[in-house]
Amino acid sequence: MSTPPSTTALPRSVDARKLVLREQRLVGMLPAAELERLSAAVESVDGDIRAELEFARDLGGYLAASGKLGFSVHLECQRCLQPVPKDVEAEFRWGIVWSEEQGKALPRDLDPVMQNGDELDLYQVLEDEILLNLPMVAYHDEECVPRDRFHFGGESGGEDEQRENPFKVLEQLKGSSDKS
Repeated sequence: MSTPPSTTALPRSVDARKLVLREQRLVGMLPAAELERLSAAVESVDGDIRAELEFARDLGGYLAASGKLGFSVHLECQRCLQPVPKDVEAEFRWGIVWSEEQGKALPRDLDPVMQNGDELDLYQVLEDEILLNLPMVAYHDEECVPRDRFHFGGESGGEDEQRENPFKVLEQLKGSSDKS
């Protein structure tokens, strides 16, 4: 097993089959500047993404990769619309396949990752994993918008007032047509 230093960038593409046969471990950084879809989904990415991957056959004999990612991003707070920092940790288990049929045959604990030809675009599949692990809704932990600024329903002048009947105009029109 070889382990490159953790400050090195991961290779953009790999032959997953060879990595599995060698039971290779990859540790390194994923350059945030190379991940366009991530950049579009967040306010900013703080530094590069830390990644660890281990390639090996699983107990069922499937070509598999497992690993974890760690990164920090700024997302838009859904309350105040200002950036909010979030640290994200993700773990994954992939089954390396070359067709959809092979992907359907994988056990449930392995997510299918399709390698086209001899090379697997490692940046693309890791970016997919990153996007799946972003929070669906981001907001500050503390109160960033005062509670008195929240309004539920319409403005009401008071509970004593009667709500105006929306059909009152129709009643008046019907009343005037009956008199003719």
